[in-house]
Amino acid sequence: MTAGATVPSTRDRILAATFEATTRFGLARLSLEDVARAAGLSRQTVYRYFGSRDALIAAMILREEEVFIARIGAAAARHADMRPALEAAIREALRAAREHPLLDRLLATEPEALLPFLTTDQGPVLSAARPVLEEVLADRLPHVPGPAIRRAADATTRLLVSYAINPPDDDLDEVASGLAELILGGLKEH
Repeated sequence: MTAGATVPSTRDRILAATFEATTRFGLARLSLEDVARAAGLSRQTVYRYFGSRDALIAAMILREEEVFIARIGAAAARHADMRPALEAAIREALRAAREHPLLDRLLATEPEALLPFLTTDQGPVLSAARPVLEEVLADRLPHVPGPAIRRAADATTRLLVSYAINPPDDDLDEVASGLAELILGGLKEH
């Protein structure tokens, strides 16, 4: 290890090992023993940190989503005006989904195992992404009432998840422009 390098926490080691094991075995065949072995830890340590296989998978997905969210937030932050900020956020979300090393594989081979984590309100994706989009909208549209902002953020999040699950063949710029127009058009009444 080089001077100044940080040692990953046990939790981070477990999540990195979960990603690695999921890439190798898939979600259906993922075992806590595989994760523990990849992390160089005991299975009991993995259980102590996450409690269950589903909690571990949800935490891994949330960690991956945090990277998506950071990319989306950074793309939106480069624009003060709503329309270009929203287009940039949508474009970056779609690009990040296309580039993810595990998403396409799991959607192709094990959609039944992955989709509940992506599409349910209690799952880590919708519950974490919605507030970020709500903030992007609320910061740039202060005149729009909170309930309308929440509905628009919810609809946008669900659209982005849908597009990540079934990527469009269209150019990302065209998709981002069309979705931004659709979302902002619904907020013009306010």
